[in-house]
Amino acid sequence: MVASASNFAWENPSTNVTARFAYDYSFEDLAVLFAAWGFSPAQAARTFTGLHRRGISDYRSLAGTVPNQLIDKLEQESLPIDPVSSLETRPSADGATKFLFHLVRGGTVEGVLMPFGKRFTLCISSQVGCALGCTFCATGTMGFRRHLSSGEMVAQVLHMRRLSGGFNGKAARLNVVFMGMGEPLHNLTNVMATFEILTHRHGMVLPDRDVAVSTSGLVSKIQEISSFNRRPQLMVSIAATTDYRRSQLMPVNRRWPLESLLTCLESYPLRKRERIMLSYVVIAGVNDDAENASRLAAMSKRFPSLINLIPMNPHETAPGMTEPGEVRLQGFYETLMDHGAFVTIRRSRGRDVAGACGQLVQSLNPYQLEP
Repeated sequence: MVASASNFAWENPSTNVTARFAYDYSFEDLAVLFAAWGFSPAQAARTFTGLHRRGISDYRSLAGTVPNQLIDKLEQESLPIDPVSSLETRPSADGATKFLFHLVRGGTVEGVLMPFGKRFTLCISSQVGCALGCTFCATGTMGFRRHLSSGEMVAQVLHMRRLSGGFNGKAARLNVVFMGMGEPLHNLTNVMATFEILTHRHGMVLPDRDVAVSTSGLVSKIQEISSFNRRPQLMVSIAATTDYRRSQLMPVNRRWPLESLLTCLESYPLRKRERIMLSYVVIAGVNDDAENASRLAAMSKRFPSLINLIPMNPHETAPGMTEPGEVRLQGFYETLMDHGAFVTIRRSRGRDVAGACGQLVQSLNPYQLEP
C-alpha cells in the first residue's frame, strides 16, 4: 500500500539508520572520532581525502599518507567503508548506465549515470521506495520502506564516479542530482549531510551548483532548505497547472496546493544568476494542451525559473500514460516560448533499461531490514 499525503508523518520522519560505515562520516565527525583515538585533524583530512577523492576501497591503501598505527586502529575497530554489498550494471544503447545497488542493511536502490561529452550526470536515490505515490512514477508503487543514510547516498556517487573515470587522475566534471528513487526533502537531514560530504574541500570538492535536489513540492521542507547558507540547486516537479489535475497525478498537492507551493517559491532566496528548475512531465492527453502551457508559463514568471519538459516515460505501473507525439510536444514547447518562458526539453536517457525518469522501481518481496 502506498502512503498518502494525508496520513504520512511529514514533519519529523525517522532516519531509520545509524552511522556504521566510513562513508557515513562527515569530515567533522571523522575528526572527532580520530581525536578520541589520539590522532590529529590532519590525519582525518588525509583519510577523508583517501575515501572521497581517491576512492580507496580498503584502509591499507592509505599507507604512506597516514601512520600505520591509524590504519591498524581503523581495521581493529571494524569500521566498514562501503554500505553497498554488491552492485549490478545495465548499460543502455544511448550511453547511459543503470546501477542496481544492493545494500548491506537490506533493499536495493537504483542510480543512473549519463555521459554528456566530458561531463557526467549522476542520478542517485535517497530512499528505498517513496511515500508520495505520484501516479506517473514507478517508484511510488513501492510504498515507503526507509530513508538512506548519507553513506548509502555517497556510495552511489563513488561507485558511479569510478565507472566515469573520475579516479584516473583527470576527474570528469560531475553533476549529482537527487532525482532517483524517493523524495529527497523527506530525507532532508541525510540529504544535506550527503551534500556536505560531496562538496567538502577535503573530499570531491563538487561545486554547490553542480548538485541538485528534486522535490514533489514539500513546502515545509523547501522553507527549511532555504535557510541553509550552502545548499543544492532546487528542482520542483509540477506536472499539472490546476489543483484538480495535480492532486490526481501527485497526492502531495492535497497537502500543499499549487498556490501555497508557488507562494513558497516566490520567497525562496536565490543566488546570483540562479533559477528554480520546474520539472513538468508531459503526458499525452492529460496535461499537454495549449491551456496548460499558458498557465505553466504564467506560473514560471512569478520567480526566476527554467521549465524542464520531460516527455512521459511509459512503464507497466502506469498503464495508459504515454508521451505525447513529437508534433504535440513541440507545440507545447513553442506555446511556452511564445509566452516568454525559459524552457528546455529534456530527453531522458536509459529508457531501454528502465533507467529513465519515473521508471526506477524494485520488487520488495522478499524484503528484509535489520532490526
